[in-house]
Amino acid sequence: MTVKNTRVAILAEANFNVYAAKTAVGVIRYSDNPVVAVIDSTNAGKTVQDVLGFGGDIPIVASMAEAEKFQPEALIIGIAPTGGRLPDTWRKIVNDALEARLDIWSGLHSFLADDPEFAELAAIKGAKIWDVRRPKENLDVANARALDARAYIVLAVGTDCNIGKMTVCLELQKLARERGFKAGFVATGQTGILISGDGTPLDAVPGDFMPGEVERLVLEQDKAGCDVIFVEGQGSITHPGFGAVTLGLLLGALPDAFILCHEPGRTHYRPTKTIPIPSLPDTVALYENLMKQYKAPKVAAVALNTYQMSADDAAQAEKAVAQELNLPAADPIRTGVSALWEALEPQVKQKIGR
Repeated sequence: MTVKNTRVAILAEANFNVYAAKTAVGVIRYSDNPVVAVIDSTNAGKTVQDVLGFGGDIPIVASMAEAEKFQPEALIIGIAPTGGRLPDTWRKIVNDALEARLDIWSGLHSFLADDPEFAELAAIKGAKIWDVRRPKENLDVANARALDARAYIVLAVGTDCNIGKMTVCLELQKLARERGFKAGFVATGQTGILISGDGTPLDAVPGDFMPGEVERLVLEQDKAGCDVIFVEGQGSITHPGFGAVTLGLLLGALPDAFILCHEPGRTHYRPTKTIPIPSLPDTVALYENLMKQYKAPKVAAVALNTYQMSADDAAQAEKAVAQELNLPAADPIRTGVSALWEALEPQVKQKIGR
């Protein structure tokens, strides 16, 4: 679907914060589509900068009617709740958007285009509903074809879900391009797809075909001549709910290297916070040992999420993780990804013969 140069409003009613509205946050931070308003009555009158600490003077409004003053062309559902269903209290706002002839872009597991009320109203008003998580048909089973890719493949993996895998991939892609490399990005979740306009919602794909979809996307980027491909990770390999998706990514991408994403101080898997997260050394060993029969990829660096920490505590966390693992460690937003890229660049050059 063509999504470039579209004026968008984002629906994040009563959920507009970094963790609950990660789709909204990702679109605000990285999308080329101008965000003209955020709908959240609990923060109405503030700006995005006031609430998130970044994002500038995008207004936060209380209703779709107020958002219409800023002439949006599409409404993005800005949350990705566990279970992926539209909150009942949001139905009226979606109806109001369709009445105003706005397209709806949704990354929910429940497809809004299959909702009879929404579908009928969209047809009457000439609006389109884009269910980002609807996978393509005619899926293929993987066959380890990424082993033959020319490009250097980097997979972001994590100690948990919702920890910054997409963020580090997009930041690394940007820096690699600035350094003169043709860098691709493989989106495997709804936010990445909304930003890039392409990709596969991996958690909506039947298990047998998950690796095949990742393999297809990686090979498309390789065929396009990319030097390095950053693959958005999902979940964590031993996460009780999402580990299967992580395994699908590992087997489909067959990466040359990992970037490990971690939030210092997080000790238990979200969302239930009942199962302990393995130590960082154990996590590194898990990822590396699992894939050693293929390319033997190593964790090249660690991307930290220190959003909730003070500047001093974040700096101490970076230092502590770097010492513990003897690897570069940095928060992609606070301190940038130069150190992470420098851990990858020599191997990238070696593989592509540069």
